[in-house]
Amino acid sequence: MKKILIGIAAMLAFVGCGKKEKTVNMYMWGGSQEINKFMDNVVAVNLEKKDNIKLNRVPITNIKDTVNKLIIEKQAGKKNGSIDLIWVNGENFKELKNAGVLEGNIGKNLKNLQYVKESTLEKDFGEPINGYEIPWGEAQFNFIYRGNGNIPFNDSKTLMEYVKNNPGRFTYPEVNNFTGSAFVRNMAIDILGYENIEKMTNEELKNNLNIVWNYFNEMKPYLWREGSTYPESEGKLDTLYGNGEVDVTMGYTLNKVTAKIDAGQYDKNSKSFLLDKGTLFNNHYLAIPENGKNKEDAKIVIDYLISPEGQLLKQEPENWGDLTILDVNKLDETTQKRFKSLIESKNLPSLKDIQEKRIKELSPEKLAIIEEGWNSNVGKI
Repeated sequence: MKKILIGIAAMLAFVGCGKKEKTVNMYMWGGSQEINKFMDNVVAVNLEKKDNIKLNRVPITNIKDTVNKLIIEKQAGKKNGSIDLIWVNGENFKELKNAGVLEGNIGKNLKNLQYVKESTLEKDFGEPINGYEIPWGEAQFNFIYRGNGNIPFNDSKTLMEYVKNNPGRFTYPEVNNFTGSAFVRNMAIDILGYENIEKMTNEELKNNLNIVWNYFNEMKPYLWREGSTYPESEGKLDTLYGNGEVDVTMGYTLNKVTAKIDAGQYDKNSKSFLLDKGTLFNNHYLAIPENGKNKEDAKIVIDYLISPEGQLLKQEPENWGDLTILDVNKLDETTQKRFKSLIESKNLPSLKDIQEKRIKELSPEKLAIIEEGWNSNVGKI
């Protein structure tokens, strides 16, 4: 009996000495199957092995719902909230920052922050970051076509010509979708000029956008389904392109074309291209809510996601294809070559083109004006 008791005690001691698994609830957009698989099957698996952390990806459709949730919890004085980590962009970051719901100085003690490009730590859509978020990836808006012959258009003028000459073969997501919004404001910038828009007051921008709404309304009858409806998401547009219903798709992930070809979802000749005056470029970020109950574990997750290993995996076309926020010149030569090889493809613009054809994002206020203007003057007509 004594031996049995000793054996049980030893067994309990062995179980007790094991580390308890920690859970980090990461709230993020869930509209991409490829990104979801990468987070669940690669990132989550690696974090569990390396740091005994269970990454619980919580998919969200509308980031504004999550923003409102954090603001309401702040007003109610709720501690130990359910959100440990959140994927945000500039428009939502400013609202979260102003509401005082984000943890500050989250970069402290992140060992991999030393490799991150310093420029990405300064502003997000023109809003000073001040240590409230950490960059996670780099995105540049691009278009994809079947690659037979010359690119179909290179600016707003040639796009209009292309659409009229190929009725029913082009469309874009509605402006309430992130990709649709990016397309509309990229066209607004191409028509009005980035520097001109930057100098305009909000009221001046509203007045000058009439030219842009006339442009989109002129285009509407020549769109897929004669502009009576728009794809609700980038994924829906990708499906139309993959099925051959339209000739062009678009998005913020430059390497998406490679991944889709490899998966058999795109024509093998598909290629990514940029506009001559440039396409929108931004970084996306990670933030920790002030009332998060697992802040330290969330920081461990961030540190892995911005590590050379995490960033390389993320840039692999079969995983995500997202460009890195690391200054690759700070890395060892072998790692530098691996990063650079991932964007050397006949299906992609040259690195020189990618870097030269970049347009900064507009302020959240001007972005909202463009979205509201499209809804009122184009979408509802």
